[in-house]
Amino acid sequence: NFSHEFKTPIVSIAGFAKLLRRGNLTDEQKEEYLEVIEEESLRLSAMANNVLNLTRVENQTILTEVTRFNLSEQIRGAVLLLAEKWTPKNLYMDMQFGEHMICANEELLKQVWINLLDNAIKYSPNYGEIGVRISEGPETLAVTITNYGPDIPKDKVSKIWGKFYQADESHSSEGNGIGLAVVKQVVQLHGGTATVDSGNGSTAFTVELPKREETA
Repeated sequence: NFSHEFKTPIVSIAGFAKLLRRGNLTDEQKEEYLEVIEEESLRLSAMANNVLNLTRVENQTILTEVTRFNLSEQIRGAVLLLAEKWTPKNLYMDMQFGEHMICANEELLKQVWINLLDNAIKYSPNYGEIGVRISEGPETLAVTITNYGPDIPKDKVSKIWGKFYQADESHSSEGNGIGLAVVKQVVQLHGGTATVDSGNGSTAFTVELPKREETA
């Protein structure tokens, strides 16, 4: 799986580069081929980052570098980082939550929101909506990110957290099946849970994290 996922964009980049070298192309064709090369390069970069993050988390048994920070601000920052993906689709980002503080590994948790939001954007229809909610209990904080794209088939819900697995094979060129594996590992390292509820035209991923004291 690892080999296949990396080989696909590499073959694509090499193929279009070869076509560009041959010449005799219209400006429109050149622009199209360069766009593919750029997209596939970014895809490779994102894939490599996720693999590195997954490897790093899998090798950790103890949560380190725990600090207290504004969770709400971190999620808003992740949304801004992905603006170039949701803006072209004219998505409405419905973020109705107050300010919530949490003690966690800030860098690792950032990857959770980026991956879940990226996933929601990918499967949202143009002019759709993505909802982000934060709810706070006595001992936990829960973040729910909802999109209104195609449902995840019931028989595949339990498999989506696996490495390189994609529930919607027709969208295989848009993702790499690593993001949700990273989410699961990071959340488990924090002693939390990650669940999904999909049906009736909506898919909601919920991450529940325990409140903890900041460690030195």
